[in-house]
Amino acid sequence: MATAIVLLGLCLFAVTLCYLGRCLISPWGTCTRCRPGGKNRTCRACNGTGMRPRLGWQLFAHFRRLHRNGTR
Repeated sequence: MATAIVLLGLCLFAVTLCYLGRCLISPWGTCTRCRPGGKNRTCRACNGTGMRPRLGWQLFAHFRRLHRNGTR
């Protein structure tokens, strides 16, 4: 049982590390509110561009902004 828990923890760590790497390499993803085939000019989530920042990148930018504003 302990081996399964350790293996699950390692898999979770690996998935998290891969997602963070993907957010650093490509912080912009396709907008899920627009239609998959094209851009929607009236989409408020992406302002009609069809691209929006990934959740991990949004969290990174938020915490970076908090740190910057807190150390001024």
